[in-house]
Amino acid sequence: MAFRVNLQWRVLVLMTGGMALVLGLSAYLNDISTRALVDDDRYTSAVIQTNALAERIETQQLLSRPVELQNDLAGMLRARPEFKQIDVFRSTAGGGWALAATTNPNAQRLPRIDETTPDNECGEKNQAAPPRMWTIEVQCGPNQARLWVLSKVLKKGSETIYVSTLVLKNYRDLVTNLQWEHNLILVGVILASAALSGFMIYHFFRRPARDILQAMSTARGGNFASRARVRRPDELGEIAGRFNELMDDLSARDRERNALLSRISGFNDELRAEVAKATADLRSANEQLLQTQQRLGRSERLAAMGQVAASLAHEIGTPLNSISGHLQLLARRLPNDADAQRRAGIINQQLDSIVGSVRALLRRTHGRRISLRSTDLNGLLAGLLRLVAPTLDTHKIALTTNLDPNVPAVFADPDGLHQVLLNLINNSVDAMPEGGRLTITTRLAAAEHGSRAELIVEDTGSGFAPEIVDHLFDPMWTTKATGSGFGLAIARDIMNDHGGTIEASTAASGGASFRLQIRLADTAAPAEVSHGG
Repeated sequence: MAFRVNLQWRVLVLMTGGMALVLGLSAYLNDISTRALVDDDRYTSAVIQTNALAERIETQQLLSRPVELQNDLAGMLRARPEFKQIDVFRSTAGGGWALAATTNPNAQRLPRIDETTPDNECGEKNQAAPPRMWTIEVQCGPNQARLWVLSKVLKKGSETIYVSTLVLKNYRDLVTNLQWEHNLILVGVILASAALSGFMIYHFFRRPARDILQAMSTARGGNFASRARVRRPDELGEIAGRFNELMDDLSARDRERNALLSRISGFNDELRAEVAKATADLRSANEQLLQTQQRLGRSERLAAMGQVAASLAHEIGTPLNSISGHLQLLARRLPNDADAQRRAGIINQQLDSIVGSVRALLRRTHGRRISLRSTDLNGLLAGLLRLVAPTLDTHKIALTTNLDPNVPAVFADPDGLHQVLLNLINNSVDAMPEGGRLTITTRLAAAEHGSRAELIVEDTGSGFAPEIVDHLFDPMWTTKATGSGFGLAIARDIMNDHGGTIEASTAASGGASFRLQIRLADTAAPAEVSHGG
């Protein structure tokens, strides 16, 4: 389920986000300006204090009283925590410099800054407002404390005095605390504004919109008396008013519809009479159509009988001629003559051919009822293979069986399925006159309508071209010189009666492959099906 945010929360989030962005930018700019002001205040205070210290040293002649000078410097550090170190230098007669006093004897000496001192990488050398006061920033890395060195130059006769102080540039803790308090106030303002905005949105927008939605839901249920409450004359009030006008129009249309329905109901008797008349006419037309169909059916059966008679005559003609010729020869010979016996064998073969052809035609043209019941497919196949084993041996055909013992019973007519399998085996025998291999496989396969038993018959004969696959199951179509063309057509009809399928393809060996799919016994109930006719 997708997460859905309503319009009230979207507007509220948008307003709160806008305020947070504006106030956040304000806090950032306030932080920059606060730090600049604190820096400026610290700088001005340090300049004043350093200048005052230098003037006190000069006026009170503290250089001549080293102990008082040292105490004065120490008091300065205690009173001003931002001062980290103070050094006082005085010039010597030889042109050098001597340290007169310091607050940190072990630290590195502070530089003496004047107009000749070069600027460093911080670029913060400045001449302060008091005369002879110079400042420079000595540490400017991002993670280092920002420090100033301030130097006041005193001229006393031929002697020059430098008072150098080391001062912390700003107080980060102070600025951070101020900014934190400022941010807390801003967050409180944002939350209060968001709460007030949410209340206003609910009162002025969400509640009127909810009234309109409730009225629409009631109207959708078929209550045309539903009306939305107009709370105030704004845009939502206008929408509610237009909705009420729409409902007024729908109510009027509903009343008109009811009136029209009452008028239509008056036409029912007339319509029933017209329907009764049309029904009588239709019944008469149906009777005439039935008679016409019966006449057409008789004509079709007569045509079919003519086709069957022609096929039967064609199938019987050649064997009868052969029988006639051999009978004439046998009439001239003695019964025990070897040649007469040979010709008698030929007659028997031709008679078998006649009988087989006639039976195939009769099965094709005269219907019979088949009984579908639970049948052991592997058992039926085993009995059939025992029957055709001598024929396979005679034609030097090796038999390979891959019968899956787990194949369940199938829903089939044993005689019809026996006929289909026997026809396929005979076709394979005819396709391998020089011998070959016949492979028969049974297995359980998944089909479109559930699991089915699958039987595959493959041979190593000459096979068939791909373009004739679509014609293999057509009646009276064959590739054999002596075939009738009804075998595979009858096999397909039998499989259709079983609710199964039969498909032909080319095997990997180049021979023919026929795949049969048959319903399982547990998926259907026993039944009788009319076949043929």
